[in-house]
Amino acid sequence: MPELNEAQSGATKIGRLGELFLQKGLLTEAQVEQISVEQREKKLRFGDAALALGLLSQVEIDSALGEQFGVGSKDLYNGSADKKLRFFHAPFSKEAEEIRGLRSELLLKYGALEKIKFALISPGTAEGKTYMAASLAIALSQVGRKTLLIDADLRTGNLHELFSLGVRDGLSSVLIGRLTLSDALIPLMPNLHILPAGPRAPNPLEILRAPRLRELLESCHDQFDAFVFDTCAASESSDAQMVAHQIGVALLVAQKDLTVLSDLRQTRSDMQAAGVNVIGTIYNQYAPQGDSTGLRARIAALLRRLPFFRRAV
Repeated sequence: MPELNEAQSGATKIGRLGELFLQKGLLTEAQVEQISVEQREKKLRFGDAALALGLLSQVEIDSALGEQFGVGSKDLYNGSADKKLRFFHAPFSKEAEEIRGLRSELLLKYGALEKIKFALISPGTAEGKTYMAASLAIALSQVGRKTLLIDADLRTGNLHELFSLGVRDGLSSVLIGRLTLSDALIPLMPNLHILPAGPRAPNPLEILRAPRLRELLESCHDQFDAFVFDTCAASESSDAQMVAHQIGVALLVAQKDLTVLSDLRQTRSDMQAAGVNVIGTIYNQYAPQGDSTGLRARIAALLRRLPFFRRAV
């Protein structure tokens, strides 16, 4: 049998990174050749040679590697992903690896259960809860789970900003009967839809009252495999408690040097008093000052009842 050449075998479809960057218009043929020379002379990988020559950024290389190995980012159907979403833009970063580890722990925790559903809860604001909700939703969708990301923070919800969607109708519109759920859902990428918070309402707690969210989940139960909820800061209102009560499961979020342990314990106690199963705590820390990449790799998933809290490694 005659040997197939590279084009016939389909190797170039996902093959050399140089071909991929040519297709994306990020490199010219002359630049690819320049990188190849650097690669041979210094015995570097293609990406390392491109970095050394200043022709590509690490984010561009990570994104291309992700596409090549089937875990990378694709263009969104709607909007565009904020650069802070490093799991999307840099799928081989240390942070992305930690989030994939958290995803694995969640999948193990839920085991053979048909559906995954949980609310991200934090005591205060700016603790990484919204970022983590978006990252986990993307991560779950990438392993074939049809995922619905819901912004249940009807006071200050900004999940739509992470995907540059602009102000849209969303959860508030659906819960007051102004819009059907199917009309409010926005597809983002394969296996991932988002339901933004929608227009600000003067009475969010009344809109979120039971059993409205529970009924919404039941209405799309067969459409999705995983439901990820972002919520309002637990210390600012009872909204998060109301949301978590109807979902039944919560994952707490704490941030190094910001979250007060007593506040975290109080939040846990409040959730348990509402009949919520608190499956663990995500402990994260921001990058050193001056690093523009946002949340970085010190993320620990504690998906055990005890101990309640431990430092990330």
